Amino acid sequence: MIKAIIIDDEKHCIVTLEHLIAQLDAITVVAKTQNSTEAKSLIEEHQPDIVFLDIEMPEMSGFDVINQFDKLPFKVIFTTAYDQYALKALRLNALDYLLKPIDINDIKEALTKYENKELSISKDQIQNLHVFTNGKMQDTIALSTQQGLLFVKIDDIMYLEASSCYTYIVMSDKTKHLASKTMATFEEVLNDNALFFRTHKSHIVNLKFIKQYIRGEGGELIMQDGNNIALSRNRKQEFLNLFKKI
Repeated sequence: MIKAIIIDDEKHCIVTLEHLIAQLDAITVVAKTQNSTEAKSLIEEHQPDIVFLDIEMPEMSGFDVINQFDKLPFKVIFTTAYDQYALKALRLNALDYLLKPIDINDIKEALTKYENKELSISKDQIQNLHVFTNGKMQDTIALSTQQGLLFVKIDDIMYLEASSCYTYIVMSDKTKHLASKTMATFEEVLNDNALFFRTHKSHIVNLKFIKQYIRGEGGELIMQDGNNIALSRNRKQEFLNLFKKI
């Protein structure tokens, strides 16, 4: 039986999540609290397998709770209402989360990932969260790959290429990594970074690695690795305007 703890400052969220979990045979709630300052001692006392942890809480955020631990002998699933800042932090660091209102199918999917040993959180992820939540520039992204987590510098990404529900990330050294996230996820993560531009539905490019633009109805971009990437007609003018500014 999987042991779980729920930490959320809103009582109705705890009640709802506990009700959903009670419908599943493989998991049971061993403790819960609305007080984030009690979270660490509660976790140490009950030794859960999974902690369902709200992000936005008074006194201590979910990120603050995690930063208290040097090692994590439990898995973490963050729970959050839609918040662009929080979701960006989670996605940058390839962390697992449930978006409120939580559905029982979301929990089932999370438990499947737990059973397949796909839920993980590392010391590097904790450190990156700490940097992010302190308002410093986040220059590293965690790629969730078949081999585990790969941490890469955002500025070293040459371009991203969509492949069904996955994304290929091509680096400045021409290495290529397959990440188990959609292009839409990466677009949201990178949308504040002026270096990155979505040329059409299947590519996002780092502007500093463009070698040449070839005119056409939309046009083509030749990247520094020699790869040709199409530029859609409706994005052509926006692309050209960017280069007039630099």
